[in-house]
Amino acid sequence: MEKFTVKFAETKQEKMQTYALRYNELILEYRSDKVNESGIDVNAYDEYGKLAICIDNETKQVVGCYRIITSDDLPLGASFVSEGEFDISSLKNSGEKIAELSRSVVKKEYRGSMVLMLLLRFIIKHIMENDYRYIIGEASFYGVDKKAIQEQISYIAYNHYDPNYHIECLDKEQIELLPKEQLDFAEIRRSLPPLIRAYISFGAFLSKDVFSDYDFGSTDTFVILDCKNYNERYVKRFLGL
Repeated sequence: MEKFTVKFAETKQEKMQTYALRYNELILEYRSDKVNESGIDVNAYDEYGKLAICIDNETKQVVGCYRIITSDDLPLGASFVSEGEFDISSLKNSGEKIAELSRSVVKKEYRGSMVLMLLLRFIIKHIMENDYRYIIGEASFYGVDKKAIQEQISYIAYNHYDPNYHIECLDKEQIELLPKEQLDFAEIRRSLPPLIRAYISFGAFLSKDVFSDYDFGSTDTFVILDCKNYNERYVKRFLGL
């Protein structure tokens, strides 16, 4: 028997397990004081988003998840999650199909395992099979102090930012980039959160301006993977094609 099963959540039990995982392993991890009596993390976006989940077949527990919201599922007049922090009107007005990823969580004891990669493989395959042009979302650093991640922000700006996508951060308080010659790019890349490193490997671009989310307790960069402009060789190898 395979160790893990990756699928879209179908039952109420699977969804409730996912909401509890998000609360315990995401909400409380960024803000330990943000306690609610329900013990779950669920909001309006879950009404029309799909939940990609990874189940440990031995314990029957959801140990990783992602939420996917597509331009096909988005109600008329509704916004993507990332629009609370970034102006993505250029993408929405392009007429291209968009899939947004959010609420990425892996249970602590499964981090460093295959769970994140299995989820991403499942999601990217689904998105590409359904002809979405842009995969978008946000990736987070712990804490809201931009100065604490000045090296990482500078690295992203010099190596993985493309102004052609016209994404504007709604947080106007930004910090000055460090000079290139002061940065050890290889060392900084190793210090990035695993999810950001994974997106970079796929050929995704990130915003050079970041949003300090004081309510959530994170600093967020916008991520865009253009399915017409990505690391095709890596992605095909990743998908096993």
